[in-house]
This record gives sequence, structure tokens and C-alpha cells, in this order.
Amino acid sequence: MSTLRHTLVPVFTLLLTVFFGQVPEAFSQLKTDSVTVRGRIKNLTLQLYRQSPNVTISRNNILQASREMARPAPLEPDGSFRVTVPLVYPYEELYFNFGQVSTAFLASAGTIEIALDADSLFLSEAPFRFSGTNAQVNNQLTRYKAFEFKNRPKIDNRQLSRRLIGRSAEDNRKILTNEFISTYEKYRETNEVLPLLDQYINSVIRYEVSAFLYDKALAEEDTRLESSLPRGILRPADDLFLTIQRTTAMARFAEYAGSRVIQQTPPGSSRGVPIGTFATLVDRYVTDLSATERSRIQELKTARSGQSRDLSMLQRILERHEDTLSRLLTYETTMAQYRKSVDSTGMDYLKAHFLAVNLPNIELNNQKLLYQHISPQVGDRRYQLSLEELYRLEVKDSATVREVAQKFSDKRVNEVVEVLPDVRLLRYDGDGRELFQQLRDQAQGRLIYLLAWSTDVEPSRQEVLAARALQERLGSRDVLFAYVCSNETSVTHWREWVAKNKPKGLHVYVDGDQLGSLIGSLRAEGIPAAGLLGRDGKFIKRNAALPSNPDEVLKLIRERL
Repeated sequence: MSTLRHTLVPVFTLLLTVFFGQVPEAFSQLKTDSVTVRGRIKNLTLQLYRQSPNVTISRNNILQASREMARPAPLEPDGSFRVTVPLVYPYEELYFNFGQVSTAFLASAGTIEIALDADSLFLSEAPFRFSGTNAQVNNQLTRYKAFEFKNRPKIDNRQLSRRLIGRSAEDNRKILTNEFISTYEKYRETNEVLPLLDQYINSVIRYEVSAFLYDKALAEEDTRLESSLPRGILRPADDLFLTIQRTTAMARFAEYAGSRVIQQTPPGSSRGVPIGTFATLVDRYVTDLSATERSRIQELKTARSGQSRDLSMLQRILERHEDTLSRLLTYETTMAQYRKSVDSTGMDYLKAHFLAVNLPNIELNNQKLLYQHISPQVGDRRYQLSLEELYRLEVKDSATVREVAQKFSDKRVNEVVEVLPDVRLLRYDGDGRELFQQLRDQAQGRLIYLLAWSTDVEPSRQEVLAARALQERLGSRDVLFAYVCSNETSVTHWREWVAKNKPKGLHVYVDGDQLGSLIGSLRAEGIPAAGLLGRDGKFIKRNAALPSNPDEVLKLIRERL
């Protein structure tokens, strides 16, 4: 899947012969269904409450398989809770979490009640009792999950893959289905399964099989999977259920589609968009055209080819508006390649998935630009809703982003600025020794937990969020959390990411060479990487535990306090 890191499409590759056409100007907001989840934890002790003052209800978004959409519900003194969660699909797999206790349940529009007793949380195989919408299904699902945990055999993927060698795609599908359904069939021998639960479990298994087949096709560079099996088997558009297995399978489909584009593009060939598409983008998004340019752009919108003088004009326009047009052209180029081998339902997913993948990696103004451009092109209502959910999460803190931008401009260098309470920014331009001196000065006698990361890398973004939670447990009196970042996007993207997520501490932006030097000092192989410095600014621990391993980090820090 293509990303948008400084992609500039050369104009000469754009002069192809097919006109893509304009897209609708307006994108109407769509309404979602919702489910209210409420309940009570009986016999809630003060100790349990202090460990977990909230329960969390989370769900999936079909466009981001690696992310759970979580909603916390504060516990009342009597142990009761209540939260309302939006739903995109008729039935969605939701997850209840309280401390170390969790369960999956099936949600649809209405109200679901969950009851559990703190005295039996770790004693009963199925401590949850459901009532309300889907009550019978969820109570049986709880019992099935307990059965599955005890009886599901461990699957050896390597051995399973060897069984598939040399067989047809249909035979592979049958073998995998039989393998993944065996535990459920064993459960059905002694239990009469409700029809809705049967449909749900079969949907889960179908997408487990699909994900395996897409992974296999990727590993073997097999471009024939979707021509060997009906797309309705691999990714049925009419499936009523949203599960983590479905989001994973669709993400694998996107990887598979991307690999086919690479395999089917001859070496040395140009990948571009039609000249009419380029002209349409210029007409819609560029406002400073001269009268001559505007007139010629109007002609080119329906042209099948251009003249040499058009090349120079388009090149000049592209250079003036590289930041805007290069992102749009990357999207259009990618979609033009996908259309050669992907059906219309798959295209809807790939359009929405392209934006979902790139949203975390671009600045606020470009997030809005791409959302307004891509959303009207997505025909599937559920993909539209899923995309809108992700977009709104990205832009919900736009007021804070603007406030931080006013305090800290991209041009400010070597000056620490507090942009939010206990959140300080520093764009550093100097050598490594002076950077460590800056850290010592800001620490003012505290320990320094140092994290090297990048806004471009999802695992390192997650480590910063984990560090934020870790810092809330430690406080800032004895430890300074210092986050040193570099990226291929921009200083603006770094500043906006910090403004949106608000991890307290010192945030330092450096260039790539400086980050590489820091990674060397930490004796790490790459990012994310962490280290602990003493009150004197000297290393106590290089290549230290990352924030996603909080117990190890807390142990390391508390031993030195």
C-alpha cells in the first residue's frame, strides 16, 4: 500500500491517455447505529477499584486492523457502569475489559447488560452474565469461549502450510476450514448452538481461512488467488459481522492487492495518472492559476494527450503546489493501478484503506484535503462510516493543534517552549553532546527516561502512548520523560502529533543523522529504543525496557529513586 512521504510524481509519467473524471463535491455525514453497554460489578473492593477505576468497551474498525476503538466507562461506587458505543455493521464483536479480566460479546443496536461478581472473577470459567440484546447468544458464547480455551489444539502454521503444498486453492480452503472449525464441531456434539451464534462463529472461521490464504499467496508471490477462488468466499461483501478476524483478513487483502501491482508493473515502466485526472485535480485544488493556465487546464480535463508546452506548465504548477498535489497524485496513481485487477467492492475498501493508513502520517491540513477528496469516491456506506470515525478521531483536537502552533513555529530552533501544561517542545540543531546537556538542564536533578522514536513508525507511536500511561503512574517529580523524534514527514507533523496526544515531558525534534547517533548511544538496532540516565546525565541503562513492558521500566526506575 502506497504512503505519502514526500512522493513527487514526475509530470512526464502523467501523460497517459485515459480520463478518470471528476468526483462529487459534497460528502454527506452518515448516521450510525449504537449499542448501550451497562452493568455492575458486584462486591467491588476498594483494592480492585484502585487497580481499575474503569471498565473498557472496545470494538474494531475494518480499516485499521491493528487498532481497537476503546471507550472507558467509569465505575460508580456501587460498581455500576454505562457507555454507548457506535456500530457500523449489523453485528459487531465487542470486548469487555476490567483489569486482567476480559471477554468478547456480540453487539447489535439496543442495550446489553453485563453482570459479574468480583468474588468469582478468577474462580469461574464464565463469570459473566448477559441480559438485554443478544442475551442468549452472549451467554452461550461465554460458555463456548471457555470450552474453546480448554479444547482448541495448538495449530502449527508451518506444518499446516506443508499440507497445502501442491494443492488447488479450493482444496486449501477446505483443509484450512476443517482445521479451524474442529473445536467448534466438537462443541456442537454436546451443545445445541443458537442460529445467530452459529452464523457468527462461521464468519470468524471464514475470515481466519481468508487471512491464511492471503498470507500464503503473499509469501509465494501467487497472483492467482482471487481468480482461483470466488471473491465472495474470500471477502463476502454481504457478511453481517465485524470481527477482528475480518479486519485482519481485509488488511491482508490490501497487502495482496499491493503486491499484485508491483508484480504486474514491468521493470522500468512509468506509473502515473491520466493527464485528464491531473488537470481535474489542478482545477479543483489550485486557486492561483493565471487566466492562461486556467483556460488550458479546462481543455486538458477532457484531453487524451498533451503537448510539450503543457508539460512545462504542469511542471510549474506541480512545483508551486507540491505538498498538495503530490499527495493527491499518489492516491490517484495507486488507484489507477488497482483498477486493473480489483473488482468494485474491493476498490471501495482499498480507497478507504489508503486514507486510513496514511491519516496518522500527515499533517492536519492534508488530512482534511485527502478526506474531502477520497470520501466521496467510496461507495460502500460501511466503509464511509468507518473512515469518518477514523478521520474524526484524528481532527478532534484541531483547536489544541492550532494553539500549540501559535506558541511553537516550525522555524524555532534550540529553544524549549512549554506549549501545554508539562508538555515542552524543542527543535534541536546541534551535536550529540550538547543534546545530552540540554536533557540534563531540563531534568534539573531528576532521572531521565529517554525514548527514541518517529511519528512515521506505528510501533514507536504506540510506545510513546504507553510511556504516557507509565508517566501517570510515576509522576514527574523524580523522572523526566524525554522523547527524541525524527521523521520523513515534517516538523509540523511531529508538533501536531504531540499536541493531539499530550504526553507530558520534553519532546525533542532532531534530524535523521542525530537520531541515528542517539540510537547508537543507546546500543539499539533501531526505533523505538529507550535508555535511563542518572541525575548526573550519565547512562544507567542503555537499550532499556520499552514502555510497553511497564513492570520492567518501573522496576528499573524505582531501583534508582
